Amino acid sequence: MSKAEEFENKIREQRILEATKKGLMGQNGKIAIVLRMMGQPIISQSEGGYYVDSNYVDLYGFDNKQKDLSDISDSIELMKSIPIMDIQGSKRPDSNEWTTDMPDPINYGLDTIGFHFDGLSRGMHLEIKYEENTSELIVYYKGQIVYKEIKGELLGYAPIGDWEKWIEILYKTAKEKQRNTKEKEFEESIKENEKEKKYWWDKIKTRWGIN
Repeated sequence: MSKAEEFENKIREQRILEATKKGLMGQNGKIAIVLRMMGQPIISQSEGGYYVDSNYVDLYGFDNKQKDLSDISDSIELMKSIPIMDIQGSKRPDSNEWTTDMPDPINYGLDTIGFHFDGLSRGMHLEIKYEENTSELIVYYKGQIVYKEIKGELLGYAPIGDWEKWIEILYKTAKEKQRNTKEKEFEESIKENEKEKKYWWDKIKTRWGIN
C-alpha cells in the first residue's frame, strides 16, 4: 500500500466514525429517512411489445388536470389518459370505441426503482437520490457529490457547506411524519383486528345458533 492510499484510508476511517456519530449512515440513518419520508419514487414504466423502458419521478398527481399514471391498472384506460402527438391523419379513438372486449393492446407495468428528493422548493440547493439496483445513496450539494454510500459502505463524505444543517432540519420533519405514519398504521391494524374478531364471532354464532 502506498503512502497516498494509507493516508486516504485514515481519512476514510475518520469520516466513517464522523458519519456514524452523526447518524447519517444506513437505511435507518437520517439521510435515508429524509429520502424515504419526503422524497418521490422513481418509476420505471415498461410498455409495448418491445418493452421500452422510460423512467420518471412520480409527482403524486400534482397536476390535477391529468390522472396519475401509477393509479391506472388497465392498459385501455392508460391509452385514454396519456397524451398523444397531433399528427395529420391520426386521432385518438372515440370513447365508444373503447370496450372491455377489445384485446389488450400493450404490455404495461410500473416498478419503483429508487427515490429522489429535491430541496430547491425549500430553498435548499440539495438533492438526494437512491437507486434500488445498485443500492447507491447519493447526496448532491450545489451539484457536487458530498455523500455517497453503497450497500452500507461509505465511499465519500464531505462535511462542508450547509447540507448537513439542512439534513438535520429535514430529519426533524421526516421523523414527525414517520411517527404519524406508524400511529396511523397501528390504528388501522387495531381496526382490522376488530373486524376479524367480529367476523369470527359472527361465524360461530351462525354455525352454532348462538343469539
